[in-house]
Amino acid sequence: MEKRWQALRRAGQSIWYDNIERELVRGGGLARLIEEEGVAGVTSNPSIFEKAIGAGGVYDDALLEAARRGKGAVEIYEELATVDVREAADVLRGIFDETNGADGYVSLEVSPTLAGDTASSIAEGKRLFEAIGRPNVMIKIPATHEGLPAITALVAAGIPVNATLIFSLEQYAGVANAYIAGIERRIAAGEPVKSAASVASFFVSRIDTAVDRRLPNDSPLRGKAAVAHSRLAYRLHKEIFEGARWAKCAAAAAPRQRMLWASTSTKNPAYDDLLYVNELIGPGTVNTMPPATLAAFFDHGIVKPTLEAGVEEAERLVERLAEAGIDLGDVGEKLQSEGVGAFSRSFGLLVGGIEQRRVAAGSAASRKMRIFLGPLAGRLDEIGRRIESERIASRIHGGDATVWKEDEAVGKSIRNRLGWLRAPVEMAGKLGEIGAAVEEIRGAGFRRVLLLGMGGSSLCPEVLRSVFDVKEGFLDLEVLDSTSPDAVRAAARRHAEPGETLFVVASKSGGTTEVNAFYDTFAERAPGDRFLAITDPGTLLEEKARSEGFRRIFLNPPDIGGRFSALSLFGLVPAALIGIDLEKLLSRAVTMAASSKVDSPVWENLSVSLGAFLAAAALEGRDKATFLFPGPIAPLGVWIEQLIAESTGKEGKGIVPVVGERFREADRYGNDRVFIHYRLEGAEDANLDGRAAALERAGHPVATITLADTLDLGGEFFRWEMATAVAGALLGINPFDEPNVKESKDLTKELLDRFEKEGALPTGEVAAKGERFRLYADGALDLPDGAGAAEALRRHLARAGEGDYIALLAYLPRNDETTGRLRRVGALLGDGGKNAVTIGIGPRFLHSTGQLHKGGPNNGVFVQITGGDGEDLPIPGWPFGFGTLIEAQALGDFLALERHGRRVVRCHITGNVAGGLEAMERALGGGRNGMEGGRSRG
Repeated sequence: MEKRWQALRRAGQSIWYDNIERELVRGGGLARLIEEEGVAGVTSNPSIFEKAIGAGGVYDDALLEAARRGKGAVEIYEELATVDVREAADVLRGIFDETNGADGYVSLEVSPTLAGDTASSIAEGKRLFEAIGRPNVMIKIPATHEGLPAITALVAAGIPVNATLIFSLEQYAGVANAYIAGIERRIAAGEPVKSAASVASFFVSRIDTAVDRRLPNDSPLRGKAAVAHSRLAYRLHKEIFEGARWAKCAAAAAPRQRMLWASTSTKNPAYDDLLYVNELIGPGTVNTMPPATLAAFFDHGIVKPTLEAGVEEAERLVERLAEAGIDLGDVGEKLQSEGVGAFSRSFGLLVGGIEQRRVAAGSAASRKMRIFLGPLAGRLDEIGRRIESERIASRIHGGDATVWKEDEAVGKSIRNRLGWLRAPVEMAGKLGEIGAAVEEIRGAGFRRVLLLGMGGSSLCPEVLRSVFDVKEGFLDLEVLDSTSPDAVRAAARRHAEPGETLFVVASKSGGTTEVNAFYDTFAERAPGDRFLAITDPGTLLEEKARSEGFRRIFLNPPDIGGRFSALSLFGLVPAALIGIDLEKLLSRAVTMAASSKVDSPVWENLSVSLGAFLAAAALEGRDKATFLFPGPIAPLGVWIEQLIAESTGKEGKGIVPVVGERFREADRYGNDRVFIHYRLEGAEDANLDGRAAALERAGHPVATITLADTLDLGGEFFRWEMATAVAGALLGINPFDEPNVKESKDLTKELLDRFEKEGALPTGEVAAKGERFRLYADGALDLPDGAGAAEALRRHLARAGEGDYIALLAYLPRNDETTGRLRRVGALLGDGGKNAVTIGIGPRFLHSTGQLHKGGPNNGVFVQITGGDGEDLPIPGWPFGFGTLIEAQALGDFLALERHGRRVVRCHITGNVAGGLEAMERALGGGRNGMEGGRSRG
């Protein structure tokens, strides 16, 4: 008696199996399916691999062995998947040979995160096919707009292609024509086409699911759209492959691309369980069935030619759906987008699950933290009990905004900022796209990168470039985040040969004033294909990048705030350009993220315990978090500074990060301090360790964090993000907004609007308000030789009392000389007392510590320093230049500080900046005139 699969094959349809797992292949299950049930191929997707590998069992030994060899999570996934695909292909090789390459394939999908990237999809498809090394492997490419050229390119390269995620007639037509274009290229190149192979995976059941949602429950159209749609797609298939264009390919012996019915399990239990099998049987097709559907078919399937029946009825049904307001083309577009997203999420979960198991096996670098509590013991015990009882760690990971604020409107805003929690796992799915982009950029001859950014979009890249050397053959990177005319002019000189420079325009909002000014300046010097954009979807920057023909556009998840974006595309793309091993960097972050979910015991949670430590210290009046870094990782401090200050400095509360302050003897620090001491294995600093030990002996709380190597920065980025979120919860503030940053921006805009109307900024008018400790450039203070300047400055600094900090706010060119002199000035300010001293270079600190200065407690004494060589630099197309812009930013900052009742003095250096700072050093040569404990003895 003829079996159902034999009848189906005689009707011209092949059965492929929509499932793959190691036990099926090695245990003989696949061979049995081929022999007894007529299975002639296998398909897979990220969701299938997530279930198979995520279940553990037979994969555990291979996973752990790969981990012991130092493989990262993405490498382990690929190793496991390619082994499965290669072994399945070997089992199917007999079918492949018997059918002359019509059947016998195993499909493996490129990363779904590449669905929007043509070049990366092509590169990844070629790499995977070569890595597996079997002719009967099909590379799956999503049928997105960007995927179609990739299909053509792979077919032209002789690689079998499974075009997937097809949900509409328009998408199918694009796939069929992409395949034909690939065949035509091979013919034109004199390459053989007889062995070409491709299927077009047309997704079926999800059409009914989507359409039924839009129909009334009693509609006679329910459950009919998918079959009708598929029959019309098959008619279109015949029209295309019986047309004149294909006839030329057929004459060269090219095989047709076959239609493959995918997603054929019935989702609605009210429908026949074989609706999408029995109704779609026709010649030259494939039906890929999941296990339950295949079992049902062999039990009660009905084989008869149905695919070409009722086509006119199908047309009428589609017309009736249109009358009901349902356009199947629109439905298909939405389903394709959802499909890409679902597979991307599955891929991210898969990689994250592998990483957690890899870490559990002890393969990750250790992350050690020891905390000397000192006077914080009682408060920390209380906070630890609260964290455990309120399950703060797990609630944060669950997206519970009430951890921070009960108000629903605020909660909604917070929930839209929690994407950083998922970034380490989800970004693993972007590595193929990033890597392919970097290879293309290197191949195009670029040697340098100038990143145009501000705040969160630029600090992480700057840290990474400062810590890591540029890998041979990769691009050197420089960050421009200063509106000083001198700084912009210097950057333009260093990149005067734009042919070697890739300009990376990085802005979350896509409308950052400084970044726009930078772009307009360099866009005059280089064409669009020498620019790369990193931004959120739907921004003006994305629109501009598309219209100007940027080489690459990376769209970051919009639910990640700027200062929390280190482990997103804003940090990872620049890191890849300089050659950092992203897989290892991310794997450290995934490890830290996995450990941060533990509620109890809280002290085993390396991120949450740090946040508890900082919050306990702040609640006890120790709100100056002072950092001790060994040289190789000292640049990390500026990134942590922004994260803590901008996140916690609001509602009159806040933690003041103190980074780069000159060391003092332990007894010269006040009781407002808490210390974070970093150690780096292989770069031990005995002097630094000794100072940390002395601080503990003096009774100061100290957290000592030991890193295995610099790649542990991946873990530190997540540790500090989580710690800051926890500290915000314990302090009762929302760490994800920045209300006072906007305030300074608005004041700057008002000043620039006035400049446009009047041709000048109101500097003199501001000065005329009069307050004895304000010093201006209109004669009151000229630092190179201004009489009385030192005494006026000392009188202002004498206002710093116990528990206050002194902040130098320098709107000056950011370079080594300026930074060095500012640090010497800061050291002199600190010599006279126990007050902490911080240094910020504007305008970038406006996007970080600027929030703390206005929104935090009124415990800062501010010295604003402005200056420059006086020569402005025009911004193309703008009514003012960079000199006017930075002056307006400084004035806006000053006015905002004044409005909040802050103690602030403004000092302007006329002429040479270095000379002015040297004069300030001389003026403060005796420290703060012998001030002790914040009070002047004179």
